[in-house]
Amino acid sequence: MQEFEKVWQQLETSVSGEQNATALGLSVYLALAAVLALYIRFLFRKCSSTPSDSDSISRSFPLLAMVTTGVIAVVKSSLALSLGLVGALSIVRFRAAIKDPEELTYLFLCIAIGLSLGAEQPLLAFAMVIVATGVILGMHLANRGNRRHKLLLTISGDAAKHFAGEESGVMQAIGSVAGQYTLQRYDVEHGQGQVRIVLAESNPKKTTTMISQLREKLPDCDISYVNLNSTI
Repeated sequence: MQEFEKVWQQLETSVSGEQNATALGLSVYLALAAVLALYIRFLFRKCSSTPSDSDSISRSFPLLAMVTTGVIAVVKSSLALSLGLVGALSIVRFRAAIKDPEELTYLFLCIAIGLSLGAEQPLLAFAMVIVATGVILGMHLANRGNRRHKLLLTISGDAAKHFAGEESGVMQAIGSVAGQYTLQRYDVEHGQGQVRIVLAESNPKKTTTMISQLREKLPDCDISYVNLNSTI
């Protein structure tokens, strides 16, 4: 019991008023990092053109900014801690399912916000967010009319009837209705054929008309499509 009281007294004497002020300031910066990262998440979900699941990536933005702020706040006053952090990161291997460079850019933006707030430079963090907002909104508005609507089209049917050659059947129907396309997969097995193609349709409203035309030309085939620009 006496040893416990002794440890408690040492803990009370080690916590000074200056340390309390530092902890309070760090708490403010952590909260500010979370707010700015939530705003970046909002921009990402509204303006991002990545076809992957944007929510699963953007969910980590606030915590990433807060962790970066805390780490920089701890190591900025100690060279030994800084070197220790470099050594620790050198043996850690990060494996993240980042499929689009745009996602990586937003992640670096959240890290930059955390670095600025951890170094106690909130004006720099706000400046980065304001400039990034202008660039993101400008690119989003400029590319709105040029954004293409990609479809993954799958057609299955009798191989002898619809997959005999390019002059008739599936490939001829696709070429006459869809125009340009990218062939992803072509399978013929056990009397059944299946083709998968990627279509770049500039106007999403034409998708229903195109699928209806394909069903008229290929009434015996199973046709399905997936919008590659939508989140799953």
